[in-house]
Amino acid sequence: MKKYFLISLLILAPVIANAQNDGAANTGLSFLKLGVTSRAISLGEAVVSDIDDASATNYNPAALLGGDNVNVLFMHNENILGIRTEYFAGKVKFKKIALGLSINNTSISDIQIREIPGAPLGTFDAQDFAIGLSGAYKINDMFQFGVTAKFLFEKIYIDNADGYAFDFGGLYSNKKLSLGVSLANVGSMNALRNTATVLPTSIRFGGSYLLDFPNITSGLRIAADGYKVLNGGTFHANAGAEFVYKNFLAIRAGYQSGYDDRTLTTGIGLKYKSFNLDYAFVPYKYSLGNSHTFTLGASF
Repeated sequence: MKKYFLISLLILAPVIANAQNDGAANTGLSFLKLGVTSRAISLGEAVVSDIDDASATNYNPAALLGGDNVNVLFMHNENILGIRTEYFAGKVKFKKIALGLSINNTSISDIQIREIPGAPLGTFDAQDFAIGLSGAYKINDMFQFGVTAKFLFEKIYIDNADGYAFDFGGLYSNKKLSLGVSLANVGSMNALRNTATVLPTSIRFGGSYLLDFPNITSGLRIAADGYKVLNGGTFHANAGAEFVYKNFLAIRAGYQSGYDDRTLTTGIGLKYKSFNLDYAFVPYKYSLGNSHTFTLGASF
């Protein structure tokens, strides 16, 4: 059984590494490095200063004070190599404080167990789960900060472990210019069989600027972020642009540097009254396939 477990880990490791090739040899729980929501993914995740829905719980909890008073969203992502993510987030905003909830479930099914060449000995599933509670506080008209506390769970074959992590974020906004910073996944895990998983603690910082086109009731927001997993990760310079026409149609594109398997991201969004439907498409290199993300949201 020990031999089968070790072989399953050898199979699983490159799967996760290909999904997010960033410090994979040094950290685990790679699902914490995967993007969430169609809008953020299509913008190359250059959103630490430019996000106002409930997904701020993932990128920058300080940004929960932006946007509508109440927002809920659900995301389904079909990634390469059979990786699937279901993500739910909600927020409620008051005068100077905001509260948020997020749930992330990422899984890989039917991973083959092999000891020698030939038919597999069986299959197993790997599953990662996180639930977070977030809070944000508005210091004044320009500065706000936020914190997220997360419970983490991972299961590989017959072994599982749990732990905790904290995210911290700050945001500066002044009319059309915004600057943001966040420190994510500061915490620890219990041992998975014999060894505890090292969390992918990361830092993200960046800025965004809004260009208005009042003659056509539209706007263009451009953003740039820096992102790095502190334990062995590559530094990534990400950029994104979003053109919104009459608060109805959004066309998005992004660029991510430092990844071996991808660079460009694209997406589209539609808004009708209080509801949003968004889609993101990310093509991967080396015949790995493509990532498709659908997000449905509602604001009140």
